[in-house]
Amino acid sequence: MTDVRTDVLTLTKQLIEIESHREAPGREGEIGRFLAEWFRDRGIDVDLQPVIDDRSNIIARIPGGTGPSLMLCGHLDTVPAGEMRDAFAPRVEDGILWGRGACDMKGAVAAMACALAETKSELESGRLALAGDLLFVGTADEETGGLGVKAVVDHGLRTDYAIVGEPTGMRVTLAHKGACFIRITLTGRGAHGSCPEAGVSAVSHAARVIRVLEEELRPRLAGRTHPLLGRSTLSVGRVCGGTQPNIVAERCEVDVDRRTVPGDDDPLGEIGAIVSELCGTVDQLSADVVEMPMTSVVPHAPLETSETSLIARAAMEAVSEIVGPDAAAPIGVTYWTDGGHLAANGMATVVLGPGDIAHAHGPLERVLIGELERAVQVYRRIVDRGLG
Repeated sequence: MTDVRTDVLTLTKQLIEIESHREAPGREGEIGRFLAEWFRDRGIDVDLQPVIDDRSNIIARIPGGTGPSLMLCGHLDTVPAGEMRDAFAPRVEDGILWGRGACDMKGAVAAMACALAETKSELESGRLALAGDLLFVGTADEETGGLGVKAVVDHGLRTDYAIVGEPTGMRVTLAHKGACFIRITLTGRGAHGSCPEAGVSAVSHAARVIRVLEEELRPRLAGRTHPLLGRSTLSVGRVCGGTQPNIVAERCEVDVDRRTVPGDDDPLGEIGAIVSELCGTVDQLSADVVEMPMTSVVPHAPLETSETSLIARAAMEAVSEIVGPDAAAPIGVTYWTDGGHLAANGMATVVLGPGDIAHAHGPLERVLIGELERAVQVYRRIVDRGLG
């Protein structure tokens, strides 16, 4: 039998070499076709699920018994190279693999694929009986809105359990925050800057809104906490208004990043109410508060999975055995994942993958090769254990 744990390094390097970011021609098209052929070469059934244009999800499946089914899920896209030199020319130094996507998350995709290949080999040898169906789902568009995971759900694909391989340092992650990106647009009345009283400055009123968000709403959010996630947060990420100094600003946009914890409901309505109170009675000033498409097309709900669920227990036991008991204690992360949408649609989900999120998207993206190998072992141990 091929040592697929060694193969994980080769496959990760091959995936890094295939550019699959928003500036690459065809985006995830080429990497999806490459992986489909990789699975077929190993006798694993695979389909490409169209998402948009030439971009597809990839779904590989190993049929099992009538027991619970498990999805291993990872996104196929990365961010562009940015300031990372030779981002798509992977290199190995001192047990570390460098390259764009090494930790976010082509390393996990490779580990999951190798786990399926090893499972297939053991099934054929008679050393393993698979309790239920085992799937690998590679999604498109995670970095730019989540159309891939939306297509998975919209096409009716469901499993009992799911593991999303975002970089957690191989810690079992049972919760993550939700995200709601909100745009506040204020429209006033322009006037010459020498007589500002003749106009209604959208910028000035936006400043009032920002002050209330920062000084009044943010402290309230600090009281909404979760044991694994900490507090709900708010950040004003972009302000754009006016045209030049001598014209009263007719229009201003304020973009807000709201990160929610379970139970922190209706962030859009909450901010809308604040804007309405501050601006609703101002003559010749109108306000519009909407959720931006990046989080509205696919609802970016928070994730919360019980520590007593079968998938959580299986993941904690596997990590304890392979990585070590100290790594098995569950954690939460502040970023959103495809797992939030899977869980919201009935699939009990944990997030568990190689790499450190602090290295993602930056000029020093990397992953420990030993962690890639341990990821294959952990995923395999969870599959072996069964979830019945």
